[in-house]
Amino acid sequence: MSGDSFLTEQQIRILRLRAQGLKQSEIAELLGTSRANVSILERRALRKIEKARNTLLLWEQINSRLSVEVRKGEDIFSVPERLFKRADELGVHVPYSTAEIIAFLVEHAPLKDRIARDDFTLFLDSKNRLRIGEYLANETVESKDGE
Repeated sequence: MSGDSFLTEQQIRILRLRAQGLKQSEIAELLGTSRANVSILERRALRKIEKARNTLLLWEQINSRLSVEVRKGEDIFSVPERLFKRADELGVHVPYSTAEIIAFLVEHAPLKDRIARDDFTLFLDSKNRLRIGEYLANETVESKDGE
């Protein structure tokens, strides 16, 4: 099973046992190892899972239907208008109201009050879900001499 996973068999076993409610010390006893070893394996597994989630989010962002960059210090009340303007330029329907977009940002974006604490990207994924991703420099490759 772990052949198609970033996790080792031991990490999967530990995560399954933790999901069943066992403590690290109980798992260590079951597996004949130390609690410290179980802790290390669990921590490494969780890091791998987080990297996999971030990678998938990045892939969704790259393949998004529509995105707008939000810069640190920007008032999020300006974001829906920019999103709708970009959608109009691309001919993309945004199935959310201004209020819904702001509510989404308040819940999911890195904000302090109404102000962005960091740069981020608001995007509409292929299933028309609003998502928050990292700010990505918009790089395009231009061919040389019409290649």
